[in-house]
Amino acid sequence: MQFRKNDKRVGFLLIANEGALEELRRFGEALSGFRRPESGALRQALTRVGRFVRVEREEPGKTIRSVIAVDGSCQRAGAAYPYYLTLIQAVAVTFPPTARPLVRHRIFSPLFPEERTAVEVRAGGTQPAEVAAESRVRELMAEVELTAAREAALKFRGAIVLLDGGFIHFRARAGALFDQLVQVVIENNQLLIGVIEEISSRLLGELVGDLWAGSDPPYDREILLGCMEVGEALVLSPELVKDAGIGTVFARFAAHPQPVAFDFLTAQEKQLAEVLGILRALTPRDGRGIPAAVDIADRNVRLTAAEVEQLVAATVPAEVREALLTAHRLRR
Repeated sequence: MQFRKNDKRVGFLLIANEGALEELRRFGEALSGFRRPESGALRQALTRVGRFVRVEREEPGKTIRSVIAVDGSCQRAGAAYPYYLTLIQAVAVTFPPTARPLVRHRIFSPLFPEERTAVEVRAGGTQPAEVAAESRVRELMAEVELTAAREAALKFRGAIVLLDGGFIHFRARAGALFDQLVQVVIENNQLLIGVIEEISSRLLGELVGDLWAGSDPPYDREILLGCMEVGEALVLSPELVKDAGIGTVFARFAAHPQPVAFDFLTAQEKQLAEVLGILRALTPRDGRGIPAAVDIADRNVRLTAAEVEQLVAATVPAEVREALLTAHRLRR
């Protein structure tokens, strides 16, 4: 059936969406009481567990001569579990660009007997195998990113290594490889930073609980929104570490009022002022507050569904694709 412009029959679509509109109104009403305390009161409360510092731009110097930005991407091709594959890609890009980006790949598929067995053992009957498979993909992507980061750190001495994501994420999913990367950067007098674009931690909520309306302590994103000046950082005290050997600093290096977070090794805390200066120098003022090197790595590494479909078509025999990877819905 086709609809012509101004066809009155289109009106039923609006009626069909009324339930969705009601649910969205309910969401808006539930959150309409959101009120932030005055920024001055928030800042005063936060000084009990951290210190606000002014960060000036600092170009890489004699010790830190270059930047390595690492990011990962994955894209799935195929049908429902277990009839699919996921291509995982990681890239380490150096700045200044003295060499081609270092790229590493892995394939995950439950059609590999060893992977399917591992996934089903992990599921253990307590969760769907599909969920366990998604967790395995996240682990493999962390492994590939850390592998690329370590190889680049060994190749390009005197660098600051930027990972896309917090250290807790990498330690939880690929702890041995994360420890190997830490060892390399420390032995080579390099620096390691985890760039956290979306703040989802809850380290600060208890501090401002008496200032905030509502029963549940807020998350750090809500607390810090509009609470910091451009070029300012909040360095948390060691009592608020997420995990052993990991420190966190929040920073606003762009015009947008939402800060980002950076994880660092507490063993390298003495160099934090230099690191923050470099990070600010790398961050466009009119951006989201993320160092431009990380965005460039993201653009280099991103996989699209069309690209992966083309790669699969070029490498996997047609009869295998038809029998195992072609979703039945595509035959409509």
